[in-house]
Amino acid sequence: MERHYLELDRLWQTVQRQTSGDGDEEWRVGIQNQRRDLLKKIRVLGGNKAADSAVQKQHKVRTTYENPQPSTTPSLGSAQVMPSSETVKQPLGHLTKAILDPVSQDVDNILVSYNLTASAALENAKIAHELILDPEIHLKIDPTREKLTDSFLEHVKHDTRLVMQKLYAEMCTVIPPSNPMRKLLDTEFDTQWIESQHENHVLDVPSKLRLVLRVIRSVCAPMRDEAVDKLVEQVDSVDVLRDIFVLVRQLQADVLNYQLDAVVRPWLRKHAVAYEREKMAHMLESQDVELTTAWMQNAATRVHAEQPLLPRGDFAKQVFREAFLDLCFAPTAVEVQNVPITLALDQARIQELQNEIQVLLSTGVLCALVKGTCKMNDTEHLAVAPKILACLQSNDVTMDRVVETVVEVSGKHSMDQLVRKTLSKDSLAYRAMENGLRKLIIAQLGKKDYLNSPFKAELTQLSLSVVHTNICSLVGRIDRLSEFNWQVHVQWYAKINRFIFN
Repeated sequence: MERHYLELDRLWQTVQRQTSGDGDEEWRVGIQNQRRDLLKKIRVLGGNKAADSAVQKQHKVRTTYENPQPSTTPSLGSAQVMPSSETVKQPLGHLTKAILDPVSQDVDNILVSYNLTASAALENAKIAHELILDPEIHLKIDPTREKLTDSFLEHVKHDTRLVMQKLYAEMCTVIPPSNPMRKLLDTEFDTQWIESQHENHVLDVPSKLRLVLRVIRSVCAPMRDEAVDKLVEQVDSVDVLRDIFVLVRQLQADVLNYQLDAVVRPWLRKHAVAYEREKMAHMLESQDVELTTAWMQNAATRVHAEQPLLPRGDFAKQVFREAFLDLCFAPTAVEVQNVPITLALDQARIQELQNEIQVLLSTGVLCALVKGTCKMNDTEHLAVAPKILACLQSNDVTMDRVVETVVEVSGKHSMDQLVRKTLSKDSLAYRAMENGLRKLIIAQLGKKDYLNSPFKAELTQLSLSVVHTNICSLVGRIDRLSEFNWQVHVQWYAKINRFIFN
């Protein structure tokens, strides 16, 4: 079985050489599906060690290929990411072969379900970047699995034995051998036992399905409990089988997303800084330093004037943070053509931060306006904020809609001009709140304690306590992005600061 797994990889390499990647999608999908099924069977029969051994041997075999091809089979594939925007510009650069630690094998075992490997995740800057910087983003699980299962069920729906075997195989992917319930599954779904029950006309399918649902209930997240309960009630229904397979796929996704957070993200954080630094090094060195200093020039001048005694290392980092916030608080959107080269992967993310800052500031200043005009108490004030925030966050927001919302929550039709004036570029209230928020954020960067009470008290002084949770999330994302970017490009930023003051 292991030999067959390796032979399929050799077959893919041959196909790639002969077709140069053109028209080989059908081959790719077929080989991919066969290899995935084989790896599952190897894991079921020999455990995780056997599966790990097969993957390791595959890596060794690939080093012997005369001209290895960058395939998209499960071991070298590229995965899809769900970022909020697809406009992130990827810098090009020469990559040396990744030197991965033993933990990367665990990462490989997880990423195989995403048609990806540890080394491929590192080499694809966009994937690694998104996974590290946005904890809400997850990879899409290969959709062909669901289609294959549906097709399988359609073809074998009258063969109960095959359906039970398939269900058992799917359950083995989420119930490890160490789980006490696994032994029960192994016994009840033993092939010979199922065959014997079938031959003697005593195969109780509803009973098997109840067992499966009981096992799922013991390991699933609480949000799946309701779905499990419904299926238990419908266990005698003809259509329940497909719904159980859907539930198992959801459970597989839950497990993979947990492993993504617990294993893959920490591993990427450990390796990605050095990897991105290497990829960008030759690009940065080929740039004229003078042409890449403009975005930091004003920040350097301000920091030098306000804190002239800062040590050089602290000075460079403070300049970077101020310059980064200059981008986030810029009145116009940061576009691809004017984003600093060291932030090329984050242009879309910076635009999102810009938009969120404007939304939260607008919410705060409008809530303060309504509270002052209508003499609201704190409870009434807090009740107003979600409605104004929802209006400002909507995709089709206009000034007229904002005015309508404020009029609705305040009950005053005379608010039209006040709202427009409050949100204008010349609004003193808006600018004062903006400057205050910026000072709060710069003071919190690197501290990791922006959920504390003093921070909330400072937001209250700025009339921003109504969006306290949103601002804490905002500060966390700014801190995460700026800190990671600083780690990657610290040498370049230090070079820029030396150039500015020479």
